Amino acid sequence: MKWIKIALFSLSIFAMSIQSNAQNLLSGKDLSTIKVDALTDAEIAQIQAQLKQAGVSIDMVESQAIAKGMSPAEFAKLKARLSGAKSGTKSGSPLTKKTVSKKPTYEIDSTRKTFENKINPLIYGSELFANENGFGENQNIATPMNYEVGTNDVLKLVVYGVQEYSSDLDVSKEGTVLIENVGRVKVAGLTIEAATTRIRQQMANTAYPSLRTGESKLALTVGDTRTIQVTIIGAQRSGNYNVSSLSTILNALTEAGGPNEIGSYRNIELIRNNKLYKKIDLYAFMQNGDQSQNMGLKDRDVIRVPAYKGRVEIKGQVKRPGIFEINGTAENFNQFLQYAGGFDDTAYTAWVKVIQKNDKEKSVKDLSAKEFASYQPQGGDIIQVSKILDRFQNRVKLSGAVFRPDVYELTEGMRISDLIQKADGLKEDAYLGRAQLIRLKPNLLKELVSINLGKALQKGSEENIYLQREDELYINSIVDLRDSLTVDLLGEVRSQGRFNYVDSMTVKDLILMAGGFKYEASKQVEVARLVKFGDKVTDNQVATILKTEVNGDLSFNPGQENFVLQPMDVVTITKKVGYTNPEVVSITGQVQSVGKYTLSTRVERVSDIVKRAGGLIGQAYGEGAYIKRSRYNIDTLRSDESKTSVEQAYIRKFKAQQLSAKAEIKNSLNEEDVLVDAQKQGKKNLKDTLDILYKELENDYYQIAIDINKIMDKPGSELDLVLRDKDEIVIPKTDNRVKISGGVLRPTNIVYRDGLTIGECISSAGGISEYARRGRAYVIYANGKSKRTMHFGLFRINPTIKPGAEVVLPETDVKKDKPLTSIIQFTTVLAQIGSVLATLAILNR
Repeated sequence: MKWIKIALFSLSIFAMSIQSNAQNLLSGKDLSTIKVDALTDAEIAQIQAQLKQAGVSIDMVESQAIAKGMSPAEFAKLKARLSGAKSGTKSGSPLTKKTVSKKPTYEIDSTRKTFENKINPLIYGSELFANENGFGENQNIATPMNYEVGTNDVLKLVVYGVQEYSSDLDVSKEGTVLIENVGRVKVAGLTIEAATTRIRQQMANTAYPSLRTGESKLALTVGDTRTIQVTIIGAQRSGNYNVSSLSTILNALTEAGGPNEIGSYRNIELIRNNKLYKKIDLYAFMQNGDQSQNMGLKDRDVIRVPAYKGRVEIKGQVKRPGIFEINGTAENFNQFLQYAGGFDDTAYTAWVKVIQKNDKEKSVKDLSAKEFASYQPQGGDIIQVSKILDRFQNRVKLSGAVFRPDVYELTEGMRISDLIQKADGLKEDAYLGRAQLIRLKPNLLKELVSINLGKALQKGSEENIYLQREDELYINSIVDLRDSLTVDLLGEVRSQGRFNYVDSMTVKDLILMAGGFKYEASKQVEVARLVKFGDKVTDNQVATILKTEVNGDLSFNPGQENFVLQPMDVVTITKKVGYTNPEVVSITGQVQSVGKYTLSTRVERVSDIVKRAGGLIGQAYGEGAYIKRSRYNIDTLRSDESKTSVEQAYIRKFKAQQLSAKAEIKNSLNEEDVLVDAQKQGKKNLKDTLDILYKELENDYYQIAIDINKIMDKPGSELDLVLRDKDEIVIPKTDNRVKISGGVLRPTNIVYRDGLTIGECISSAGGISEYARRGRAYVIYANGKSKRTMHFGLFRINPTIKPGAEVVLPETDVKKDKPLTSIIQFTTVLAQIGSVLATLAILNR
């Protein structure tokens, strides 16, 4: 009755009309094109419902689906999808356990393999199973000629030539295939090669005689392999597995995760028909690629992984440190060393250390190289391979004034001269008077042996001593022993500075090295030469001055000497007598002719330039005039391209002084005394002054206030300033504006009038703010001068307001107390003092 239900269910599946791939799931003769991955979850759910309605499981229709051409892998995917749909997951697990057997059966999904590998990576052979896809079965390989045909295989038969025929032949349960016009041929149990021969004979004897004459050819291959079941014991995931009939032992072990933690890699048993068929040693496969250890599987085979008998660990300087298994045969240490890849490049190969175990404790064995072939490691042995020593047994070192300083081999009987000859000899600057030989004493301390190198190179000399291991010979250079000697050239040359001294250098040579004279250079040359003293100083003289004259073409007049220089000489070339670079000043503002003027004398003054500019014009504001003067203290400042190195160095130094001064001002605000004063007077009373100071520091010039009217009234007076190069005289136009800034309610500008006072200016700006310091108000005039409010007791004298001036009220961080509040506080203090005095008077009565 049950088989009738299965047949009815099969017919219902064949006839069901489901869209997409599920529509042809089991219909038709060829199911080889079905792709389970392309089925939707809805289609999988519908198949699940139909199986439940028919009362059958997916396992019951397996043989029919495979007979119709569905591959075992696709059918395994279908079972996984159906199992996942039943448990509520989106897709099935790659390994789905059966519930019909006491032992778990795993369905192999070659496209999805995820498991946690617990194998110790140090165990030799574990790398075979570390990669999940390392030995996965390959469905695309050609059919081996020794493949044994079995039930449910699909054979592809092709006849070509005079007669042609092709067909897919299903191997029935009886082990036969049905060929049209020929009949049934039994092939089960035969290899592909034997099955080909039998089918050819039977077809040649019936409907295809051309096969007998060779006019037609026959080819037989396996189209779809059958699924076989194997059992694996002692693996990471022991159980029953459905695998392809092409699978090998390594394929199946890979699916099971490889041997477990105590599993053997050298005594794996293949049990077939309840008998031990073969023992597999994976070491033979790994060492030699012996494929005889990787046998094909048959249905109902059992792979048993027993526990290992013993293991040996090899540590240290080998190419593949790890844990290696003993297979019970007489294997020596050399064989285990081969498993470990041999010694690495730094291994000490004369001895290895073996830590052994007995019944009670551990013991140590030193294994010499002679014993490697005879010693048989025991289970639990730990073999340690050490490094070679970081030292040399025949090294000597040569450095210094030789052509090839390096490390050399110490040969028997080698002397100092032999070592120098190996280095291609001494350099020309080698110092022959002495060489240093550093030698190791027996206690490994170093000692210095002095060698007369000149004598050591002579034949038969006692100085030519024998060398020892780790000797270091250093040969000095005359250049290294000589001090770095220089001469200085200063004055009117193109490139003044310090030059390296060279023997026989003359004054003319030094001037040529400096690029020659400048235009302003005179003929006079001075050479300052250090005085050489004996044992004590006899007088105050430190240098001797030598003088000569050199023409512009570097020739010498008769009687003038081209001195040969000595180390540390200082050569100075002065300017021509009276020579000075042209100095230029400028005048801008309210004069007749604005522009640049060259100073005609060394003491030309402001009044002289004003006169040369045609005098003042009507709108000139004399009291607002000032001079802008460069901060650089250099007589002549040309463009950046023509500045001398000294001038450029001075400018860099000045810039650094600017930054340093600004930093010092900022740092001074953090000092305790300044902070105390700031707390008393308020920090912001310094703000305006600091802002002005910072602004001045950032400029390359400073401002000098002058009164041009007084200067023109008394030319040449002390008010009439002597001008310098780059000075700029600025004479502004009359400005009837007065600016009010700082601690006022609304900073503003007002029109100047005679008799204007600071109080009126403050009133025009809305009055004093809460943070203003009225008593410290000051006025900045148009020419840059400033004047502050003066105090004499209770009296306050305010500075005079002039056109173009600015009234500034400093500010603090502390609010100003209101007058009424101050009076009340003062009165309260007086009352308290009076009360105390009255109390004391009463007590004294």
